[in-house]
Amino acid sequence: MRKYLFIIEITLLIIITILVSLNYWFSLMYLIILILEIYKDKNAIDEMDKYLRYKTSNITLYIIIGVSAFFLTMDFVPEKELLIFYTLFPLLLKNLLYVGYMLNREKVIKRTGYTIFLILTLFTVSSHGFSVVTLIEMTPWLLILLATWIAIKYRIIGSILFFGAAGVMTYLIFKNEIDSAQILTFSLVVTPLLFLGFQTIRKE
Repeated sequence: MRKYLFIIEITLLIIITILVSLNYWFSLMYLIILILEIYKDKNAIDEMDKYLRYKTSNITLYIIIGVSAFFLTMDFVPEKELLIFYTLFPLLLKNLLYVGYMLNREKVIKRTGYTIFLILTLFTVSSHGFSVVTLIEMTPWLLILLATWIAIKYRIIGSILFFGAAGVMTYLIFKNEIDSAQILTFSLVVTPLLFLGFQTIRKE
């Protein structure tokens, strides 16, 4: 069960975020994710597991402090999207780092790639229903699925595809302006793609 908590947790994050967009009171459901994190910390399997959870927590903390410094230079006015960012991004990043340290290359690619594909597909379908628009908007997610299949066997090609996808998504997200909503989208979509790019090219 523990090895699937990553997938369960990321899925819950997306579902809760969708609910929060409907009613702010659903924000309290983020406490479920917090409880899962506490459970995983308390029930670490061995010393290595405890060490990796400690290490990923520290890395996440350092990155969040760096991002906060960037936000200060941009003089952003606090908005709902930034509050969601500070709830989701640390949890997403911590889990990605943990999976990257714990699992071998193939398992990391499969679990992360397939999970991201399913979540983005469900989000697209829930937003537009089953329609032509949905099929068109799902095209990038299908490319992520294809990249996942390729990355399992071909390190260099797979890594190039993930980094390329991250670059394209970054351009599409920020091509008009930079605001808190776009930063949130970037953190939830591009971060896993960059993670997959680095994990694909790594050697066991």
